[in-house]
Amino acid sequence: MVFGSRSMKILTFGQTGQLARALKRTQPNTVELIQLSHQQVDITQPQRIDEALAYYRPNIIINCAAYTNVEKAEINPESAIKTNALAVEYIAKAASAYGIKLIQLSTDYVFDGGSSTPYLVTQKPAAINTYGQSKLLAEATLLSYQSDLFCIVRTSWLYHHTGNNFLTTMLKLMSQTHNQAAIGSSKENPINIVNDQTGSPTMVDDLTRFLWKLCLQKQWSAIYHWSDAGICTWYEFAQAIKTQAIGLGLLRQPIYLQPITSEQYASIVNRPVFSALDSGLSHTIATQNPWQQQLSLCLNELKHSKECLFVAKN
Repeated sequence: MVFGSRSMKILTFGQTGQLARALKRTQPNTVELIQLSHQQVDITQPQRIDEALAYYRPNIIINCAAYTNVEKAEINPESAIKTNALAVEYIAKAASAYGIKLIQLSTDYVFDGGSSTPYLVTQKPAAINTYGQSKLLAEATLLSYQSDLFCIVRTSWLYHHTGNNFLTTMLKLMSQTHNQAAIGSSKENPINIVNDQTGSPTMVDDLTRFLWKLCLQKQWSAIYHWSDAGICTWYEFAQAIKTQAIGLGLLRQPIYLQPITSEQYASIVNRPVFSALDSGLSHTIATQNPWQQQLSLCLNELKHSKECLFVAKN
């Protein structure tokens, strides 16, 4: 990936989240990456955004700051909308004033799940939960500018072997070391996984490699989709995690997984039953890899990392 001799200056709002950490991990040598925490810049305060952009004068903003807890968003919609929608409005206004390009991250949850084929960038979204609605409001704001300086990147089912996500949650549950109940150690006490919601897992480092290539494009489309290739249910994803982790010696048998329906899963959130994204437009920028392959790479990285806590003991 060649950015040229001159350093491109990229600024992210959000420093500690999964995506911001991945951008730092995959940062090209020729990029100057400035990552601002919530403590440094509260993006719900327009003046603080303006001050930051005036001081750093980045070429591109990648907005990594978001309210991502979908359960809490239903209970506290004001907070989700404040961070995911109003703050984006403030960022867009300031970026437009300074002529700075902006990449806004969005989600498969802007769709209602009624499709049976991966969603195209041209399909009309219709969110069915507060988190999705808050991200959709942000999209509407950016699209209203009709600016070639702005673009939206929707992604789905982000994971890595660090942080809080589906992969790390499953590894903790399957390791049977987190509690005394030993969930998953018998057929009578399995780990229950939803098997009627379908989407595409995305290893977060793959998303950031796409974003770095997107930064190099002279012209942007308004909306891009990016995920790893292929689709699965959460249960199928969990089964793949189990099989691959056991094969790498990260986990040991027996581990019992039980497929359940969305109705059997206690949640206050309506989730789309199908939310896979069609990334065809993005193929002109980067190549997708199968999600199973990327999961294997991620688990291999975990096995050889100093932070690995999941290696099975004899």
